[in-house]
Amino acid sequence: MFSRDSDKTTKVTTSSSVIGVEMQINGNIKCSGNLVLKGKVKGNIECDHISISSEGFLKGNIKSLNTTIGGDFEGDVFADTLAIESTAKIKGNLHYNNLKAQGGATLDVQLIKGLDNEIKEKPQKQKKTKKG
Repeated sequence: MFSRDSDKTTKVTTSSSVIGVEMQINGNIKCSGNLVLKGKVKGNIECDHISISSEGFLKGNIKSLNTTIGGDFEGDVFADTLAIESTAKIKGNLHYNNLKAQGGATLDVQLIKGLDNEIKEKPQKQKKTKKG
């Protein structure tokens, strides 16, 4: 009636997609799992985890849970955890909850802590009701 199988831990494997150094993509990318960017992309990327390697280039916006930037990036980032490597060259707005940064990166950025800042700043319209 009772089984010990429920005590075993299940191993979840996530796949990684790689955009190699020889690849150039013009367009938006949406994927689940991990994305490693070693080539050039002009477009927006939405994924669970993205890593832009030192030879990678992205001009567009990123939406992800975890973002690591070690290459050239121009655009806006919306990430729960943002890591900036020493080889990074970044220009844009970086929206994050957790930030990790190495010295030596070239930054022309605005750092915005908290992913919901834009929502809080917009005033909500109140409905007017007539009492009769």
